[in-house]
Amino acid sequence: MTIELEKASLPGHHADHLRLNDATNTACRLKSNTTHIFAVIPLNDCGTDIEEDDINLRFKNAITTFDNVADVITRKHLLEVDFYCQYPKRGNVTQVFTAHRPKIEVWDKGFGTFTYQFEFYPNDQYLTAIDPSTYPLVYVLGSRIFMQIEATSSINNTVLFVESCRATPYDNQNYQQTYSIIENGCNVDQTVEIHSTSHQRQFQFSMEAFKFIGSHDQ
Repeated sequence: MTIELEKASLPGHHADHLRLNDATNTACRLKSNTTHIFAVIPLNDCGTDIEEDDINLRFKNAITTFDNVADVITRKHLLEVDFYCQYPKRGNVTQVFTAHRPKIEVWDKGFGTFTYQFEFYPNDQYLTAIDPSTYPLVYVLGSRIFMQIEATSSINNTVLFVESCRATPYDNQNYQQTYSIIENGCNVDQTVEIHSTSHQRQFQFSMEAFKFIGSHDQ
């Protein structure tokens, strides 16, 4: 996470006498220019604390003043600036399909919050993602589509759980007509296959290409 403070908002304070929660790591020192004091802070270092509730993960740290970096306590009045970054535990990853019999066209890559990434692969080896410059991809109805969702995080032991996956005939996740592929972590579409992954932040699955019935050209 990144924090920037205007020097004008901290009169009388210099970056050399400001510290994060963990002042022992030299990589966690604050930097400054003529107008701002700033830092790029890892989510799992520099004394960052992690809190969570049913909905969010919250990463908290603080900037305080000090006279000696080795001091553990003080009896002086300190400047303290608390800050945090908050991420929802759940996020939506969307991907657009436009199908014309007998093919499915994929128009663009899909991204969601908290650095979720959705990629397509040519087979169940999941070695190299299909280059987006080759989009739109062409699939024959009934052929197998290999997909991967990955959550990128610097926090150890992060686990990605795909609660639901639905398809809509238009690029609108709130569209009334949907087709459920996965619900409550369980396969709904009978052609879905879950593939083993190298770590818990990946979810790899495949299914047979389909088309919405009716006037929807998807």
